[in-house]
Amino acid sequence: MVQKHRIGLAIISALLLITGIAVSKIYAQPKADAACATKFLEITPMAAACGFALSKTGTFTRDGRTLADPLVASYEDDGSGQKPVAAEQVVLFPPSPSGRFRIVQGCGGAGEDALCWQTLVLDQEKAQLQNTFAGRYGPEHWQSWSPDEQHVVLANSDEGAWWLHVIDPMSGKSHDFPADDSTENWIIEPQTLSWTGPRSFTMTIKTCEDCPAAQKEIRF
Repeated sequence: MVQKHRIGLAIISALLLITGIAVSKIYAQPKADAACATKFLEITPMAAACGFALSKTGTFTRDGRTLADPLVASYEDDGSGQKPVAAEQVVLFPPSPSGRFRIVQGCGGAGEDALCWQTLVLDQEKAQLQNTFAGRYGPEHWQSWSPDEQHVVLANSDEGAWWLHVIDPMSGKSHDFPADDSTENWIIEPQTLSWTGPRSFTMTIKTCEDCPAAQKEIRF
């Protein structure tokens, strides 16, 4: 009788443990989903997130489906031509408002000193990556999607000067401001961006170090 009582208690304890684990997963899931939707996340071979994973050889997958093999971070000259260098880290930007698109960076190295040369747009609906351009060293951890989700604005800075990159997520084509032939050195305040239409926005910008900050409208 005692033996049966002990077995019963063991079964109840096991069921309570399983229930506790299940409940903790339920409560943890919304937090994970929130991070996937709002945070800039780093993916490495040792740290997968949001269904995305990166192998030690640079294979980039989502939910087990290969997106790039390898995901290229940069190219190096090995004497016979340009050789692709596989990413050791991937930076995921928060998805577009509908969740269809996501900016992705391929980085050489890992950690704070990693150089994230390669910028891409992931079409999560088609599971396709599209190369784009957002500065030689990649964009800052900031973005602004147009109301119709047809463009996203990224920004990068180098030695005090800033550039804006308006990217078409379908083609990867980028409109750069200021243009390559411009002599202006912009200093921008990204948080001041306000969309005025599907192909226009305003932002507070200084066009030189000693110039006054002013609201500028950008059309593309």
